[in-house]
Amino acid sequence: MSTETKKANFFFPIIDTWPEYFENPHEGLGTTYERFLLHGFFQRLDQQFNIEQVLEAPSFGMTGISGINSLWWAKKQKQVTVVDDHLERLTKIQKIWQQLQLQASFCLTERFEKLPFADQSFDLSWNFASLWFVKDLPAFCVELSRLTRQVIFICVPNRYGVGYQIRLRWPGGTKPELQYQNIGTSNIRKELERLNWRLAEKGYFDVPPWPDFPLKKEVLFDKLKVGFLLKLFSKQKKLSATGERMTILDYFSNQRPDLEQEVFKFKFLEKAPFPIRQLWAHHQYLIFVKD
Repeated sequence: MSTETKKANFFFPIIDTWPEYFENPHEGLGTTYERFLLHGFFQRLDQQFNIEQVLEAPSFGMTGISGINSLWWAKKQKQVTVVDDHLERLTKIQKIWQQLQLQASFCLTERFEKLPFADQSFDLSWNFASLWFVKDLPAFCVELSRLTRQVIFICVPNRYGVGYQIRLRWPGGTKPELQYQNIGTSNIRKELERLNWRLAEKGYFDVPPWPDFPLKKEVLFDKLKVGFLLKLFSKQKKLSATGERMTILDYFSNQRPDLEQEVFKFKFLEKAPFPIRQLWAHHQYLIFVKD
């Protein structure tokens, strides 16, 4: 393996590593932190719009266990539909939900731009860091508009972030199979506004003290010899750099009901001044409502 390839693999695991998370559900602190932050958005959207039917499409992101970002909605007794374009992955996703005894419908599709649901089937349609797997953004937005009654919630990687910009320039940091233009917030906004959706809110979130690299933060901190940062905020040393299992599955199965509290000890930068959030946030979000 060349030096260049080793560098690329250090910070940028290839997309096809997704099966390993089903074999060993240790997702790392970074992914677990993101998932808990999403719960805050969900709670606010539910309070505002009284959500009952939820569509997550596409459900596949680049790190962590696929297809479980909507678990919060199911635990609140909402009707959840999870869409993926990979049969083996969708089968594994369904098994995880069954193990947690949470209900959802699972849909396999060849094209996210054409989904087998009736018009206005969902109160909320949403996705997290997955739009670059959609081949045709305009057509996909038309489909979301057709399917959605009230709210469209989209999260994308923060293209202005320091970590993201480093990743783009690192050897192997870009992937030819990804549609990078799809995560441009101006492109998303243009497509949905022409379909009479109004941008109600936008912003930056996921602003933890670690950089935005798709690598388990325990591993990253250990390699960079700064594992003490993990220990600093955990009196019980539960978030140590030694690799204790870190997965939101333990929260939903009630094995670690205090996990959110532990993870959110790293939340102190979420309300940082705008310039800091813009440069350090890992994600941007857009909330659209019917005009």
